[in-house]
Amino acid sequence: MDPISQGVLGAAVAEVATKRQHIKTAAFCGALGGIAPDLDIFIRSSTDPLLRIEYHRHFTHSLAFVPIGGLIIAFFIWLVFYRNKEPSFKLIYAFTTLGFATHGLLDACTSYGTRLYWPFSDFRVSWNIISIIDPVYTLTLLVFCGLSLWRKSVRLMQVGLVLSLCYMGFCYLKHEKVEDFVRQLAQQRGHAVERVLLNPTIGNNILWRTIYQSGGKYYVDAVYYPIFGEPLVQKGDSVPVVDKHTVFPELPPESQQRKDIERFAYFSQDFIYLHPEHENVIADLRYGTLPYDIKSMWGVIVNPEQPEAHVQWANFRKVNSRNLDEFWLMLNGNLIKK
Repeated sequence: MDPISQGVLGAAVAEVATKRQHIKTAAFCGALGGIAPDLDIFIRSSTDPLLRIEYHRHFTHSLAFVPIGGLIIAFFIWLVFYRNKEPSFKLIYAFTTLGFATHGLLDACTSYGTRLYWPFSDFRVSWNIISIIDPVYTLTLLVFCGLSLWRKSVRLMQVGLVLSLCYMGFCYLKHEKVEDFVRQLAQQRGHAVERVLLNPTIGNNILWRTIYQSGGKYYVDAVYYPIFGEPLVQKGDSVPVVDKHTVFPELPPESQQRKDIERFAYFSQDFIYLHPEHENVIADLRYGTLPYDIKSMWGVIVNPEQPEAHVQWANFRKVNSRNLDEFWLMLNGNLIKK
């Protein structure tokens, strides 16, 4: 999720694990620990454009790395702020480690994919129950974190943390309801569902981008599922399923371009397709300009004539005012057709 959410959650968990006299130190150390795993964004290469996405949410986000990451951040904080001062390094380490531990778990609740179990598994965990930016979740934690620091009250932070967990539980239940609705929708269309992907759209838990695979195609829809009232759907487009091993058959199996296609497919959880508006582009179907369209936000450009060169990264994130207006209308339940 966004750095503010990560930081405030790290602060919150550290606060509830300490006493009143250390609450400010706990919040500070927990917040830095909560943000720190995203330092992996600096792992990149000028020649390999996929290295950046390959190592974001990689080892720094794994549960196994938590004690190491917490130790690194604790040493930095102790050296800069608390050397020869209270509290002890041991206590600082406890705070930073608690904060660090929250980061990967919170990211796993989103759709991007997090290597939570590295090095024991390369599976990208994505529970898809909350958007990468969710004002309700973040503001709940932020308000109670501020109140707890102002009043030096661990109890207030406990209340805020419980409320945030309740909201996450609500998001989980909403995900389950949306999945049931999508499966029923596919059944009405006569489609046998092989895979389903559900993404809450940015900043909310009401409007969802849904994708299911059936009969060699991906079907994309926008589902509006309010807290009260019946769900609605706006039918989107469908695209053929792409096989990462056979797309662009002229590429040799061991060529760099083939390996890069497979790397991008892994990043995209195998929801890849040939972009209809751009030549030789394999795109990530998980994210679109609007919830129901197939205008992906990014992809890779393949050059079959240079099989040993790396693919090129392509960014299609061009959101205009018309897109924003339509998104807002959909978020309010308009322009939705059953």
